[in-house]
Amino acid sequence: MNHYETFYQLHHQHTPLMLANAWNVKSAQIIEQNAYDAIGTSSGAIANSLGYEDGEKIPFSELLYMIQRIKASTNIPLSVDLERGYTDNLKELTENIQQLMDIGVAGINLEDSQGEEIYLKKLYAIKNHLKKSNQQLFINARTDGFLLKVDAPLETTIRRAKLYQDAGADGLFVTAISDADTIRKIASSTTLPLNVVGSPKLSSIQTLSEYGVRRISMVVFLYRASYNQLDRLVKDVKAQQSFEPLF
Repeated sequence: MNHYETFYQLHHQHTPLMLANAWNVKSAQIIEQNAYDAIGTSSGAIANSLGYEDGEKIPFSELLYMIQRIKASTNIPLSVDLERGYTDNLKELTENIQQLMDIGVAGINLEDSQGEEIYLKKLYAIKNHLKKSNQQLFINARTDGFLLKVDAPLETTIRRAKLYQDAGADGLFVTAISDADTIRKIASSTTLPLNVVGSPKLSSIQTLSEYGVRRISMVVFLYRASYNQLDRLVKDVKAQQSFEPLF
């Protein structure tokens, strides 16, 4: 199987896909070396590591360079957090997608924070481009109704899931949910594999699997935990006036 096919199958297995999110080559290599089946990127982590705020503040060219280096240095499927696509121009969007395809990316996350009308135009543009060029890309449709506190977020999420699936999405990523009943309702309402973020309230992979979740992401939390550890180390060296904490 190619990386797209492998990545697709990982969303339709007995146990959920546990996806660690990298921000540079070294973090991606550590993820691969520890027998994860795939790598995701975190847009927030990549941006922050290069001195940018999250939310498409990083130029696409700089993001693309990081993706190139990660893909060239690892051998498992790679999925890219593409935020809103880094453009509202549909021609530019498909050009961005093609650049990712040329690198060998297996999947993307694409978020609907601009609303479903704009999102559907982007989704259709991507799918049409892939069809015309005979290429495959796993599109994880990220819907932010709960995160943005829209009216009736559960109903909105379920409705959008149907729209996005009809438009060609391969997965559904729902952010800012940690209530078990809500997760069950969303999972049972769609045949798309459901992706959520691991959280303090829902940290058990087994529990999330029982709720119907098929993919669990670490998003920016792995990056933050890593640099929190670095912060503690440099503080300990200074406080102890010794390099012993490093060894």
